[in-house]
Amino acid sequence: MKNARKLILPVVIAHWAVAVVHLFLAAEVLPAPNNHVSWLAITLITLGHLAVSIAWWKLGDKLSGLVSLIFFLASLTADLYEHFLHASANNVFMVAAGDWTARFNMSVFILLALEILGCLLGILLLGRGARNNSQAQFANDNALS
Repeated sequence: MKNARKLILPVVIAHWAVAVVHLFLAAEVLPAPNNHVSWLAITLITLGHLAVSIAWWKLGDKLSGLVSLIFFLASLTADLYEHFLHASANNVFMVAAGDWTARFNMSVFILLALEILGCLLGILLLGRGARNNSQAQFANDNALS
């Protein structure tokens, strides 16, 4: 897929926006004392997304694909554990019914979709970087023959 490199940045930006909104939705759903938004969490989320964006901008296909894959795979793992496997108030099956529950659950599933898409794009970039390197080497071998 030739557009994988063009799609990574919008996916990173969308993931950042949904992740920050998700923190505010979680604050509405969770009972006290966990019903506040941590500015440290917002800062760390922003710095992580910024690092992936810089890697996408400055690095080649293979390295930016690897950075994207690691970032989105870590996010996906944390998201699956926290919202589906861990028995807590953050689990989508245990969230208390209320006005914000549907929005919270929707943000969880949007994050999952963006994380899966980010992993797929990272894999495509990794494959493209490896394929470009092998094609260039093959072309050099033929030129020397």
